[in-house]
Amino acid sequence: MNTQLSIKGEVKKDQLIQELLKFGIFKKYNKQLYELPIVVLQKEFNHLGGE
Repeated sequence: MNTQLSIKGEVKKDQLIQELLKFGIFKKYNKQLYELPIVVLQKEFNHLGGE
């Protein structure tokens, strides 16, 4: 079950990264998007008007 949650989390993170890339966001702070936790990615996406 943990494997399924981990895979779902990675898929969600990948989706958020793709959406942020569409907005032209490539970095946040001094880090690449893939280095950030999903919480930060979700907040940035919500801030841009997603969901």
